[in-house]
Amino acid sequence: MRVLVCTCKGKIQLPKKDLGPNVILEQHDDLCKKKFQIKPDEKVVIAGCSPTVMEGLFPHATAEYVNLHEHVVLPGHGIEKAWDLITAAVAKLEHVTPVTTRVFPIKHKEVIVIGGGIAGIEVTSQLARNGITVTMIEQKPFLGGTVAQLDRLYPEGTPYGHTLMPQIGNMLQNDTSRIYTNAEVTGVTGTVGNYTVSLHTHPRGVIECTNCGKCADVCPVEVDDAGKMRKAIYYEPTYPDIYAIDFDTCTRCGECVKVCEGKISLDEKGIDKEIQAGAIVVATGLAWYDVARVEEYGYKRLDGVMTTLEFERAVTSGRLNPKKIVFIYCAGSRDSKHLLYCSKICCFLGLKEAKLVVDRFPDVQVYIAAMDMRSSGTFEYLYNTLRERGVSFIKGKPSEVFQRNGNLVVRTEDLYTNELLEIEADTVVLSSGFTPDTQTFNKLGVRLEHDFPILFENASLGNMELPRGIFTAGAATFPAGVRDALIDARKAAFSVVNLFHQDKIEMQQPNAVVNEDLCSVCRMCIGTCPYGAISIVEDKIHVDETLCMGCGICAITCPSYASQLEGFNPAALSSHIRALVRQGDILALLCKWSAYNATDRAAYDRVAYPQNVRIIRVPCSGAVDISHVMDALQNGAKGVLIGGCYPNACHYARGNFRAKAREQILRINLDLLGFNKNSVRLEWIGKDEARKFASIVKEMNK
Repeated sequence: MRVLVCTCKGKIQLPKKDLGPNVILEQHDDLCKKKFQIKPDEKVVIAGCSPTVMEGLFPHATAEYVNLHEHVVLPGHGIEKAWDLITAAVAKLEHVTPVTTRVFPIKHKEVIVIGGGIAGIEVTSQLARNGITVTMIEQKPFLGGTVAQLDRLYPEGTPYGHTLMPQIGNMLQNDTSRIYTNAEVTGVTGTVGNYTVSLHTHPRGVIECTNCGKCADVCPVEVDDAGKMRKAIYYEPTYPDIYAIDFDTCTRCGECVKVCEGKISLDEKGIDKEIQAGAIVVATGLAWYDVARVEEYGYKRLDGVMTTLEFERAVTSGRLNPKKIVFIYCAGSRDSKHLLYCSKICCFLGLKEAKLVVDRFPDVQVYIAAMDMRSSGTFEYLYNTLRERGVSFIKGKPSEVFQRNGNLVVRTEDLYTNELLEIEADTVVLSSGFTPDTQTFNKLGVRLEHDFPILFENASLGNMELPRGIFTAGAATFPAGVRDALIDARKAAFSVVNLFHQDKIEMQQPNAVVNEDLCSVCRMCIGTCPYGAISIVEDKIHVDETLCMGCGICAITCPSYASQLEGFNPAALSSHIRALVRQGDILALLCKWSAYNATDRAAYDRVAYPQNVRIIRVPCSGAVDISHVMDALQNGAKGVLIGGCYPNACHYARGNFRAKAREQILRINLDLLGFNKNSVRLEWIGKDEARKFASIVKEMNK
């Protein structure tokens, strides 16, 4: 084992010292400016400045970093502390499992785009222009997604054809795209660069078509398609330019076959196939929240209560000529019983629908009841325009919708006038939020837990890429209008192009490794992993190395320590603590992403703290076990501080909460074990909270 000590241009002066027969000590003046050849399987202690800098210079090393500059030199602590830190690092490395270099070859430089809406079309176009073969999979018979169902786009009410049809035309100009409509993904296996996607194409029923429309004329089945009436055999003017049969409503009466013999098949079978790809882009678009769950508003129970999509399609198709309308905003949104979050674009959609109806029917009475109006960015003018055109805005959340004398009645408060109102109307429009496409993400092995990918547990790593090689685009990432969806789609396309510039991906990120001889398949690690990286395969615990983010939480949860994190495991941390902590010391086990950085800040801001504070950097506060705290206390530590990220800000989603639960259990039992229960503390410490860190350790040192 080598110990590389940087003198930081003379700031660090360490006399030669024998660290053992198998340890070679080397001193260098400017380690960060030199290039050292470190073998991937070689264990190295690197002592110098902060590991937040040094680990980026030695990305492939199995190294333990000792922070001499910020933890010894700048605070003015003695040279003996430096040797203690180095000796303890050597003791830890003796028990560390080296980080394995994982190589993922990009075998297939082709892409699968799931979703044929505006974002999926844009991703496909951009990739095809770069010579990349794209397979698009659209669940419906026609492309266009939500945009194709609309008459107008907000804010101005631009016809959808201004945007969607040129996009489709641009995509079709490239011959490197394959488009499967009426199709769905049934399964996904593989890793980045080598995915296999199982695809099932449902029967379309129409083999050839001249678009004469005779089949729809004779079809006896009327279907209410989100506010607009159509037949069971129908056509959408997007792509492909051919009719399709909706077999969910088709009675197979055969009338269409009679007028178009040989070109329509009611017995057509679906087709299963597999497609290889190096990357996957999820562009499945908007999924509307089911407002029937908001029972007090009477959707699907009261005639005249509809969603914004149904309202627009009913008005523009001529089915609806309303006289008095109430729009209810946040129907199910920002509600502890339904959606906890704001979907951002619902306010815009409601304003657009209000403009659509007042444009067509100038004498219509329109009320908008909203808890808050969120017309962000440059769209405030749309809100002001509608006010000037007579739309009445009510600040309040309606409590219920009911019928009285054949009319709908909306009961609501108005915080502007401090009144309780009952507004009679012939139409009530519910502006609801949107939900993530959990079905598709589940097939891809991405566990969202009711959040959109932008709120996914590893959002701090970037929301564009989930597990490596899987990207999101448009409203699959988070509810977005057309403009934002197109921008997001271009970002996703750029990310894929950047990925395909490589022939392979080499990764040195620590992964959890399971010792099958010790593992009892108790499943505790499965529920603990924030990323869904752990599963059971052939009755054994399996860690998906493309999903594991190296937090180490599973290793601490495992009752037999069968799960070990490369570069950081319970035995190594115990050795580190036992070698470092002396009688009367304060041990600080600090999360590398937040709390540890506060100690660097303390050094530069000259915030003093006692010399007997010994700091160990850990991947996450959730990777600290109760046994590690006991190691320190039994070694004579006066106190143990566990420092983590603030609530809901943990780099690994829930690691800090798991640390909090362990700390509370330990404090309950410390008295029984003969220790002061106040000798252990868990604190949330931000990266710039140097004074908070110093204050805590000074208090613990009293």
